[in-house]
Amino acid sequence: MLKNISWILITIILAPILWYRIFLRKLFNKREKDLRILIIGTAKIGDVVCITPIFRAIKKKYPKSYLAITIRKENYGIVKNNPRVDKIIFIDSKKYQGFLGTIRLVKEVSKDKFVWSINLGASVLDTILPFWAGISKRITTVSKFAGRAHKILSWFNDYKLEHEQHTLKLRHDLALLKFLGIKESDEKEEIFLIREEKEKAEDFLRKNNLKKNNFLVGMTVTSRVKIKEWEPFKFGQLADRLIEELKAKIIFIGSPDDRGIIEKIINDMKNEAIISTDFKLNETAALLEKIKLFISVDTGPLHIAYALNVPVVNIIGPTTLDEQAPRDERSEIVHKDIYCAPCFFNMSTINYCKEGHHRCIKEIMVDDVFRAVVKLTKRVYV
Repeated sequence: MLKNISWILITIILAPILWYRIFLRKLFNKREKDLRILIIGTAKIGDVVCITPIFRAIKKKYPKSYLAITIRKENYGIVKNNPRVDKIIFIDSKKYQGFLGTIRLVKEVSKDKFVWSINLGASVLDTILPFWAGISKRITTVSKFAGRAHKILSWFNDYKLEHEQHTLKLRHDLALLKFLGIKESDEKEEIFLIREEKEKAEDFLRKNNLKKNNFLVGMTVTSRVKIKEWEPFKFGQLADRLIEELKAKIIFIGSPDDRGIIEKIINDMKNEAIISTDFKLNETAALLEKIKLFISVDTGPLHIAYALNVPVVNIIGPTTLDEQAPRDERSEIVHKDIYCAPCFFNMSTINYCKEGHHRCIKEIMVDDVFRAVVKLTKRVYV
């Protein structure tokens, strides 16, 4: 709280100088008429996947534009091979930590002389960065559910669009492009893979005696947001049933931190399953491209799989359905209508169950998810 107050006070005090600097840049910057755009997207893996249509829309309308993005280093694999992105800035680098780190980040961003910025988040740093960096045309998302600091600092942006609850976040983000003259955009997410990544995935399948004609089912059992997680033992029971009734081959996919919980799930299973926890994010994407179906709660790998045209079963607990992607013929959503749900929104998140019972996720049974799998496979494969 005190940190946010400090940023607000410093920004207000420096505002006349920063505005004068922007004024001078407009007068004398030879690149001011160029379309040099900074996308500020420092959220989670799934959020970064969902903003990839923005890159495509901008480059389609303005193919000669210069496009950069700020992301967390852990999300690099999502945009690593994207030909539409000209520069990637890792906002969580140790180089940019603390007040002095923020100044270094401002200097780094200022060097590119961006003319436009599009802020997709609600953090204080995301909101002040374009103003401090002297970007002359600043677009931002606003929300009545955002923190007070964001609400105050959003006034230092030129163009604002409010995100309304129960609105698909991807659709809202694309709507921000109207300030750039882009009124219609394709919502299809995209991830680009290179040959080396695909070969590593193929080698993994060979080593585990998996073939292309196998019914390969991927599962991720954890989420960064813990209140979204389905009970691990249910994943094991579901995996056993898929193996026995649908002849599936199960691959549990996660990070190295997930290996312990996955091993416990497999030890409690009646059948064998495979673990993949040692791949980098872009290599995981290449593996996901090879599977026939993916099952998880709303988490990064689910969005990656969907972007790669893999059918997905999305187990949703506290999250509002209206803000969820995916939602088409390649997806099935499993959820329970509970009196207190939804309570988790894109711009108003929580990290605990206010009622203390977690019924929205606990009341989802293995039978519910199995039926969704059968329904989806009949629709896309039969």
